[in-house]
Amino acid sequence: MNRWDDIYEVSLPLPFALKAIKSYVIRGSNGFTVVDTGLSYEAAHEAWEHARKAIGFDWTDVEKIVLTHYHPDHYGMAGFLQERSQAPVFMSETDYQQAQLFFGRGSEQPDQMASFYGENGLPDEWTTQIPSHLRGFSQWVEPHPNPTFIRAGETIQLGDARYDILHTPGHADGHLSFYDGSRGLLIGGDFLLPKITPNISLWPGCDPNPLDSFLNTLEQMKPLEVKRIFPSHGPVFDHYQQRIEQLIQHHMDRLAEMKNWVMKEPLTAAEVCFRTFGKNLSVHNLRFALSETLAHLEYLRLNGQVQREKHGAHWVYYR
Repeated sequence: MNRWDDIYEVSLPLPFALKAIKSYVIRGSNGFTVVDTGLSYEAAHEAWEHARKAIGFDWTDVEKIVLTHYHPDHYGMAGFLQERSQAPVFMSETDYQQAQLFFGRGSEQPDQMASFYGENGLPDEWTTQIPSHLRGFSQWVEPHPNPTFIRAGETIQLGDARYDILHTPGHADGHLSFYDGSRGLLIGGDFLLPKITPNISLWPGCDPNPLDSFLNTLEQMKPLEVKRIFPSHGPVFDHYQQRIEQLIQHHMDRLAEMKNWVMKEPLTAAEVCFRTFGKNLSVHNLRFALSETLAHLEYLRLNGQVQREKHGAHWVYYR
């Protein structure tokens, strides 16, 4: 287990491609703060028990639980840990609402997602798998927490330090990062990752131009003086500005590639997706690949670089 002064890194397993998420435990005079919780399933529960004993705290020593965003690998165990610790859970109101939209038992979002993908050219053999796949996540995020909402512009005590709360959308609409300017530390969730690019996805009922939001976030965050960033996936790193520039360039390259394809011939988002990511995908990875493709195509369309119209039952992007 890695430690930086008052911050402990806890690696929690995931039953899909990412393999692991990094949560952080911050030691303070009044107890411990947990930032992001992992998915609520047996292997992650066991990992938490091992980490808790190694660090040396009981769940009743946890004074607060803080979430960067609502995705299940971050949000999933929040309700369970809140019950164990009786600690408050802090997160953005936007992301709590989206957790209910995607993982609430009565939500129609899984069916709407299947229709959304179908309209964008995904064949029935895939769309029929979407509703049950999405509903399968509910078991990994229950019980839901009873959160206290926090927002950008405020500060929050994490351990013995005050952190500025920053809104860093793109990966999730209400994504929050936490910045200790006195030490140059950023707890960034999935905002900035050292080895992979954060997934930027277009979902029905959410930000209609998430890639634009993410690129704006990168530009706005660039001047921040960050000496060390604590990401949710991959190792702690220090090349902050360099990594921002790399991500901007990555998305510029992908936009140019997709624009080139639809300038040559009309294509559905699914066709562009399969050209970009291939067809050897699980339904889990396909969902993210197609939504990321749509985020790029809609960025191009909303910036006037390509157009879109309905050809029969499918939306087609063209010159």
